[in-house]
Amino acid sequence: MAGSDRPQVYLLTPPEFDLSTFRDQLSAVLDAHEIACLRLSMATQDEVRLSRAADALREAAHARDVAVVIESHLVFARDHGLDGVHLVDGSRSVRMARGALGKDAIVGAFCRTSRHDG
Repeated sequence: MAGSDRPQVYLLTPPEFDLSTFRDQLSAVLDAHEIACLRLSMATQDEVRLSRAADALREAAHARDVAVVIESHLVFARDHGLDGVHLVDGSRSVRMARGALGKDAIVGAFCRTSRHDG
Protein backbone atom coordinates (compact mmCIF):
# COMPACT_ATOMS: atom_id res chain seq x y z
CA MET A 1 0.00 0.00 0.00
CA ALA A 2 0.97 3.61 -0.40
CA GLY A 3 3.12 5.32 2.24
CA SER A 4 1.05 6.61 5.15
CA ASP A 5 2.97 9.90 5.54
CA ARG A 6 1.29 11.43 2.45
CA PRO A 7 -2.34 11.82 1.39
CA GLN A 8 -3.57 8.65 -0.28
CA VAL A 9 -6.05 7.99 -3.05
CA TYR A 10 -9.21 5.97 -2.34
CA LEU A 11 -10.54 4.82 -5.71
CA LEU A 12 -14.18 3.84 -6.32
CA THR A 13 -15.36 1.60 -9.12
CA PRO A 14 -18.20 2.82 -11.31
CA PRO A 15 -21.62 1.39 -10.40
CA GLU A 16 -21.69 -0.59 -13.67
CA PHE A 17 -18.79 -1.90 -15.74
CA ASP A 18 -17.89 -4.64 -18.18
CA LEU A 19 -15.56 -6.93 -16.27
CA SER A 20 -13.97 -8.22 -19.47
CA THR A 21 -12.42 -4.78 -20.09
CA PHE A 22 -12.53 -3.10 -16.68
CA ARG A 23 -9.93 -5.33 -15.05
CA ASP A 24 -7.32 -4.30 -17.65
CA GLN A 25 -8.32 -0.64 -17.32
CA LEU A 26 -8.04 -0.86 -13.55
CA SER A 27 -4.66 -2.58 -13.77
CA ALA A 28 -3.37 0.25 -15.98
CA VAL A 29 -4.57 2.86 -13.47
CA LEU A 30 -3.05 0.96 -10.54
CA ASP A 31 0.25 0.68 -12.41
CA ALA A 32 0.31 4.39 -13.27
CA HIS A 33 -0.82 5.89 -9.95
CA GLU A 34 -0.27 5.34 -6.25
CA ILE A 35 -3.62 4.04 -4.96
CA ALA A 36 -4.11 3.05 -1.32
CA CYS A 37 -7.52 1.40 -1.50
CA LEU A 38 -10.10 0.34 -4.07
CA ARG A 39 -13.80 0.30 -3.20
CA LEU A 40 -16.03 -2.05 -5.17
CA SER A 41 -19.25 -0.03 -5.49
CA MET A 42 -21.41 -1.92 -7.96
CA ALA A 43 -25.11 -1.08 -8.17
CA THR A 44 -26.12 -4.69 -8.80
CA GLN A 45 -27.36 -7.10 -6.16
CA ASP A 46 -26.63 -10.07 -8.46
CA GLU A 47 -24.41 -12.33 -6.36
CA VAL A 48 -22.76 -13.96 -9.38
CA ARG A 49 -21.72 -10.61 -10.88
CA LEU A 50 -20.53 -9.33 -7.50
CA SER A 51 -18.55 -12.52 -6.89
CA ARG A 52 -16.83 -12.40 -10.27
CA ALA A 53 -16.02 -8.72 -9.89
CA ALA A 54 -14.75 -9.14 -6.32
CA ASP A 55 -12.46 -12.01 -7.28
CA ALA A 56 -11.08 -10.35 -10.43
CA LEU A 57 -10.52 -6.93 -8.89
CA ARG A 58 -9.01 -8.42 -5.73
CA GLU A 59 -6.42 -10.25 -7.83
CA ALA A 60 -5.53 -7.10 -9.78
CA ALA A 61 -5.37 -4.89 -6.68
CA HIS A 62 -3.59 -7.29 -4.34
CA ALA A 63 -0.94 -7.96 -7.00
CA ARG A 64 -0.10 -4.25 -6.60
CA ASP A 65 -0.45 -4.16 -2.80
CA VAL A 66 -3.71 -2.18 -2.96
CA ALA A 67 -6.41 -2.92 -0.38
CA VAL A 68 -9.93 -3.74 -1.59
CA VAL A 69 -13.16 -3.04 0.27
CA ILE A 70 -16.72 -3.63 -0.89
CA GLU A 71 -19.69 -1.41 -0.24
CA SER A 72 -21.96 -2.86 2.48
CA HIS A 73 -21.53 -6.59 1.71
CA LEU A 74 -19.94 -8.15 4.82
CA VAL A 75 -20.33 -11.69 3.53
CA PHE A 76 -18.59 -10.88 0.25
CA ALA A 77 -15.76 -9.12 2.05
CA ARG A 78 -15.15 -12.18 4.20
CA ASP A 79 -15.80 -14.90 1.62
CA HIS A 80 -13.82 -13.33 -1.23
CA GLY A 81 -10.69 -12.37 0.68
CA LEU A 82 -11.30 -8.64 0.53
CA ASP A 83 -9.67 -6.33 3.03
CA GLY A 84 -12.86 -4.92 4.45
CA VAL A 85 -16.14 -3.13 3.94
CA HIS A 86 -17.44 0.40 3.48
CA LEU A 87 -20.76 0.95 5.26
CA VAL A 88 -23.20 3.45 3.80
CA ASP A 89 -25.49 3.62 6.85
CA GLY A 90 -23.12 5.72 8.90
CA SER A 91 -21.74 4.38 12.14
CA ARG A 92 -24.77 2.26 13.02
CA SER A 93 -23.25 -1.01 11.75
CA VAL A 94 -19.57 -0.46 12.55
CA ARG A 95 -19.54 -2.58 15.71
CA MET A 96 -21.40 -5.43 14.00
CA ALA A 97 -19.07 -5.26 10.97
CA ARG A 98 -15.99 -5.26 13.18
CA GLY A 99 -17.30 -8.34 15.00
CA ALA A 100 -18.05 -10.14 11.74
CA LEU A 101 -14.80 -9.28 9.96
CA GLY A 102 -12.31 -9.17 12.82
CA LYS A 103 -9.89 -6.61 14.19
CA ASP A 104 -7.59 -6.54 11.15
CA ALA A 105 -10.27 -5.77 8.55
CA ILE A 106 -10.87 -2.29 7.18
CA VAL A 107 -14.25 -0.99 8.33
CA GLY A 108 -15.14 2.38 6.84
CA ALA A 109 -18.39 4.27 7.25
CA PHE A 110 -20.11 7.15 5.51
CA CYS A 111 -20.19 10.06 7.96
CA ARG A 112 -22.74 12.17 6.07
CA THR A 113 -20.66 15.36 6.16
CA SER A 114 -17.69 16.57 4.24
CA ARG A 115 -15.46 19.59 4.39
CA HIS A 116 -16.71 20.16 0.84
CA ASP A 117 -20.35 20.52 1.94
CA GLY A 118 -21.88 24.01 2.20
